[in-house]
Amino acid sequence: MAGESGQERTEQPTERRKKEARKKGQVAKSVDLTGAAVFLVIVATLPSVFSSAGNGLLDTVRGSMSSLPTDASLGSIGRNIQAAISPMLMPLAMLMGAVMVTSIVATVGQTGFLFATEAIQPKFSKMNPASGLKQIFSRVSIFNAAKALFKSSIFAYIAYSVISARWVELGMLWSLTPLGSLALIGEIAKTILLRIGVAWLVIAAIDYFFQRKQVDSQLKMTKEEVKQEMKDAETSPELKMAQDRRRREMSKKRTAQAVKTADVIITNPTHYAVAITYDSSKNVAPVVVAKGVDQMALHIRKLANEAKVPIIENRPLARALYAQCEIGDYVPRDLFQGVAEVLAYVYRTVKKARA
Repeated sequence: MAGESGQERTEQPTERRKKEARKKGQVAKSVDLTGAAVFLVIVATLPSVFSSAGNGLLDTVRGSMSSLPTDASLGSIGRNIQAAISPMLMPLAMLMGAVMVTSIVATVGQTGFLFATEAIQPKFSKMNPASGLKQIFSRVSIFNAAKALFKSSIFAYIAYSVISARWVELGMLWSLTPLGSLALIGEIAKTILLRIGVAWLVIAAIDYFFQRKQVDSQLKMTKEEVKQEMKDAETSPELKMAQDRRRREMSKKRTAQAVKTADVIITNPTHYAVAITYDSSKNVAPVVVAKGVDQMALHIRKLANEAKVPIIENRPLARALYAQCEIGDYVPRDLFQGVAEVLAYVYRTVKKARA
């Protein structure tokens, strides 16, 4: 299937593509798989449900016959009806609970926990008769029709084979007691239903495999789409935020290391902070190793206090250094005199402190 740009969809879908498709409800799902699982649960549960409901109903009838009501009031009739129905409520509730749990497990097992709001939103394009006719004669519709015909044929053959194998016994129903006849018919019906359920489950598994292949084919991308998605991912807000956060963290780490090696911190004193270092054996002039404004300036002063680096307040010099210098730059000639005086003062103070 060719893409919109004329390229073949040969590339496997990216994780982003799969997530977007999942939000739209475009996932592999076989309705037959859920239906087959529910059908088998009903067939397996019905005998016990009928047995429990039948025994309860018989007990109710016996009790009613032994103590017939003496009046025909509405209250008496209502109590008798309630007594007749109540034995069947619990078995039916168990059957409905088993069906509900099976349906949920079968659906979640195929799609996971999925709540696609976009899939249930009304779309006027779905009401277009031309689109409806196109869907009727689509490949998916033809496959579903063939699948339904195949299922009906298989189910009919299963029923025919079971009945033909027990045909002689069915012909002797007249010689059995009513309970014996019901038991034979129930046994044959259970055999037919179980075999139909197993066959349906196999067909549903094949259908689910087909659905997965179809969804994977629909989600395949062209090489151009993959490239465009990579570009979009690189410029996505989430990635930008992550990159900015990483840059800030790395900047803080570099600032911390630079401040520890600085000879002096020149401040505004609160709005600006510039860290200066000078090694006459390596550099021809003092070097700016860190600088910051507002919160970063406060962070630099905090690091300097922890590292016991001298902090000197010189408002015009701090502003000028911050404006004219980047990290790693030499101090400009017009500011060299002011920085040299600050360094000389620091060196004298350090010597006095050591003495």
